[in-house]
This record gives sequence, structure tokens and C-alpha cells, in this order.
Amino acid sequence: MPVSIELFKRVQLFSGLTQPEMADVAAICTELMVAPGEQIIEQNTTGAQMYVVADGAVEVYIQGLENARSLVVLGKGQVIGEMALIDQGYRSASVRATKEGATLYLIESSEFYRLCQENYHIGYVAMRNMAIDVSFKLRHRNLAEL
Repeated sequence: MPVSIELFKRVQLFSGLTQPEMADVAAICTELMVAPGEQIIEQNTTGAQMYVVADGAVEVYIQGLENARSLVVLGKGQVIGEMALIDQGYRSASVRATKEGATLYLIESSEFYRLCQENYHIGYVAMRNMAIDVSFKLRHRNLAEL
């Protein structure tokens, strides 16, 4: 099944890309079908992939010493693992498909870097949008702690 350019228009990370640039990003995606409850990302492991939710939903949660705590459920057009595009560092949370399962578009960081070398505008837009998102999350996290 071809990757939907229409879906990428809903993805905040790609906001500001032209339709041909979105098509270039879509060309490096691999479709991944995830079974209900299947683990996608495990907290405290390293990763070099990000995912766009194409259908269904995923639950983001953190594993504490005694139990897991759900943070958010993400659906169509939202991304997970995007920090892997920056540093391939440790995952800050775990992610699993909800009871309906999910269809994801996987983007390898190495393929994304190659694409950004070919078109600097794609990299600039994606990193700017990621910085905006991280700033928003940090501000709200800090306000919640007051």
C-alpha cells in the first residue's frame, strides 16, 4: 500500500514542507502493521527509527520501579520516536499498540539524514518543528511542577 501524502499533511513534524518534499519523505517510509498490544518501542533502549501513526492508535507509557504509567494515546498523523532523528539515544518511554492494533510508517534515521543531505529544506523544517515541540513540552512540564 503506498504511503499517503495526505496523512503527512497532518503531521506537525512535516508542517511547512511542500507536497513534493512530503512525497520524498513518504518514499523512505516502510509500512509496519502492529498487532494489538504489541510493543513498538521499549524505554531505556536505543533507537534509530521514528514512526508516523497511519491508522489505529498507540499508547505511550513509562515503566517505573513498581508499575507502568500511561502518558498519552496517540493516533493518526502523530509521531513517536522522533528524537531518534537527532541522536539515536535512549528512548524516554515505551510505546505499544492499543487493543485495535496500528499501522505505522517507519522512518530510519540514516535514510532521513540522506534525504536531508539531498534537500536541506526538509531537514531545516523538520528540526525547526521538532525544536518548537520540545520547547512547548519543556515549558508545560516546568509549569506543571510549580
